[in-house]
Amino acid sequence: MWITTPEKNLLTRVDPKTNTVTHTIEVGPGPRFLTTGAGAVWTLNQGDGTVSRVDAETGKLIANIEVGIPGSGGEIAFGEGHVWATVFQIPLSEIDPATNTVIKQWTGAGGDSVRVGHGSVWLSNLREQNVWRFSPKQP
Repeated sequence: MWITTPEKNLLTRVDPKTNTVTHTIEVGPGPRFLTTGAGAVWTLNQGDGTVSRVDAETGKLIANIEVGIPGSGGEIAFGEGHVWATVFQIPLSEIDPATNTVIKQWTGAGGDSVRVGHGSVWLSNLREQNVWRFSPKQP
């Protein structure tokens, strides 16, 4: 089980079998949301808009990825082989775990929460009260 502590810039792993802390890792400032995938735990850091990648097995920080999405709110998800992050006005950022870089970023209205499933990326737009569905395979 993984837990973020935004006030201390920490990601903590708790072993659910023993209820003991096994790893405490310093990540980017203000980590609030997290996801798992590609053997890693990814945190969306609201303090500076980075995404931290931590090796899920060793608990070592692999990278702090410059995404440019600081501020409150947002969400992060893993699916279809990539990491997807959202905040208001930058509704979607796509990160390639093979290179730990942002490969696409969309700007404009929208953004709030993101999930990946059924071969699609699902993005909610709280301000317009709708949900967008699109294929991550689009050019």
